[in-house]
Amino acid sequence: MDASTARFYEDNAQDIASRYESVGSPVAKYFPLAFVPGARVLDIGAGSGRDLAHLLKSGYDAYGVEPTGGLRAAAKAAHPELENRLVSAALPELGMPFDGKFDGILCSAVLMHVPDHQLFDAALAIRALLNPHGRLLLSLPLTRGDDLVAHRDASGRLFQGYTAEEIQLLFERLGFQCIGRWDSDDALARAGTSWYTLLLELRTTGTLRAIDQIEGVLNRDKKVATYKLALFRVLADIAMHESKTAVWQANGQVGVPLLRIAEKWLMYYWPIFASQQFIPQSQSEGAGGSKPVKFRAALTALMQPYREQGAHGGLSAWHLDWLAGRLSSGMQDQLRSVLRVIAQTIRLGPVEFSGGALESGTVFEYDSRSGLVLMPADIWKELSLLGHWIADAVVLRWAALTERFGHRQGITSGDVLPLLLARPDPERATMLARQAYEKAGVTRCTWSGRPLKQRFAVDHAIPFSLWANNDLWNLLQVDHQVNANKSDKLPSAQLLSDRRTAVLEDWEVLRAAQPSLFDRQASQLLGWAPGNSPRWADAMFGRFREAVEVTALQRGVERWSI
Repeated sequence: MDASTARFYEDNAQDIASRYESVGSPVAKYFPLAFVPGARVLDIGAGSGRDLAHLLKSGYDAYGVEPTGGLRAAAKAAHPELENRLVSAALPELGMPFDGKFDGILCSAVLMHVPDHQLFDAALAIRALLNPHGRLLLSLPLTRGDDLVAHRDASGRLFQGYTAEEIQLLFERLGFQCIGRWDSDDALARAGTSWYTLLLELRTTGTLRAIDQIEGVLNRDKKVATYKLALFRVLADIAMHESKTAVWQANGQVGVPLLRIAEKWLMYYWPIFASQQFIPQSQSEGAGGSKPVKFRAALTALMQPYREQGAHGGLSAWHLDWLAGRLSSGMQDQLRSVLRVIAQTIRLGPVEFSGGALESGTVFEYDSRSGLVLMPADIWKELSLLGHWIADAVVLRWAALTERFGHRQGITSGDVLPLLLARPDPERATMLARQAYEKAGVTRCTWSGRPLKQRFAVDHAIPFSLWANNDLWNLLQVDHQVNANKSDKLPSAQLLSDRRTAVLEDWEVLRAAQPSLFDRQASQLLGWAPGNSPRWADAMFGRFREAVEVTALQRGVERWSI
C-alpha cells in the first residue's frame, strides 16, 4: 500500500471500520466453497476484522494481517477474540506471519491498492504463504461509480483497475488455477460499483505450469539424443488422435501404453535411418563415437527387405504389410524384437530423465505392472489442448538438434525436416478400403446417398492434411465430385447425424473384409477393442463425432455439407 492510501485509512480508521461493520461480509458466502473445515486461513488486509471474525466463528483456524494501526485497534475492540490473531503486515512484504504456511488465504478489496510495479511481488508473496493445493479467495472492483485521476480517487487513495482476466493470468503464471468466479453488487450500495471474486488453487509445489514444464524439457533439458523430442511428439500425437488409449489414474496421473509409443517411434525413425546420407540422432553418432542409437541396428535390419520398395526405405510398403497382417512369422518376431529395444530405450532414457533440469523435477515415470508411461494429468491436458502446436514445435527442434549433432557431416535442418514429416503414402492405405468396397459391391455415396457407379473415390472423413490418418474407419466410399467438393473440409455436425447409418454400413463392410486390422485401429480411437461387443458401432460413432468436433474447434477448420 502506498503512503497516500495508507494515510487515508489511518486518518479515517474509525469511520471506515464502522461502515464495514454495518454490513455483512460480501465474501463470507464463499468461505465454505473456498476452504475446507478447520483450515488454517490468513486474511490479508483484515480491515475492521469483520471477515476474520466470521472465519473464526465458522470454525477456521484464522489469522489476519492489517497494516493500518487504527483499523487493527478498531478490529480488536469490536472482536476481542482477534487479540492474538491480528498483526501488522502489508503486501508485498508479508514475510511469514504466525510462523507457518496456510491452507487458505483471503485477500478481499486489497490488491487494487497495490501499485502496478509491486503487483507481481505481491502475488509471489501470497504464493509463498500457501501450502500445496492451498486456496486463494480474492475480490476486486469490477466497476467503480466515481471518476479516478491517475488511478486515484478524490481522497488520494490508489485504485488500480486490475481486470479479473489480468489477475487470473498473473496467478496462473505462478502455478494457480482458477476454479471459480462470481460477480456481485457493492455491499455498501455505492452507485456504479460492483465486484468480482476469484477462487484460485495452487496446483503444484513448483512455480512451473504444465505447459512451462513441457517448454522447459524442450528448451532447457540436456539432450544427448533426440529421444526426449520424440517422446513429446508421440504423446502429442496420441493425445490428439488416440486420446482414449490414455488411462486416467485415481492419483491424478495419466498413463499411455509404452508399446504404442514404441510403435510410433518406429515410424518416426524409419525414414531417418533409411536416408542414403547418415543422419546422426545422438551426440555420439555425430562425433563419430562408438555408441550408435540403441535401436538403429535392429530397425535397420527390419527395414532391409523393403529398401527397394519405394521412398524412405519402403516405409509405405512395410506399413501396409504390417497393417494388413501380411508380415511373415519371422518378420513378426523381428518386429517384436525391435519394439522391445525401442521400448527399453524410451523407458531408460526420456521417461527417466525428462525434466531433470527443472525445478519441478522429472515429468514421467514407468509402471511396469501396467506397461504405462505415467505423467501428471496437467501435462496430458496441455498435450490434448495444444498438441498440434507442440508437435510442430518438436519437429522443428528435432531438426535443429539433428543439425547440431550432424554439423561435421554437413547435415542441415532442411535435410532433416522432410524425413521427420515423411508418412506412409495414403494411396497405398486406401487401396485396402477400395478393395473391400469393390468386393462388397459399391452401391451409394456415403455423404450424398447418390448411387455410385464402378468408379468411386475413397474419402478421408477427417482429412489426411489434418490427422494423417489412414485407418479404415476414416475411409469412406464417395462420389468423385462429392469428394472434390469436400476436399480438406470436415463434415458438418448435421451431415454426420444425417449420414450415421451410411457410415456404420461402410464400417461393417470394412470390418468384414479386414476384421483384425479394423478392430486394432478402432481400439486406438475407442480405447478398447470392439471384439464381440454389440455396442461397438454406437460407441465408435460417438468417438468419431467427438474427433471431428474437437478437431474443428481446435484447428478452426471449415465445415462442409451436401
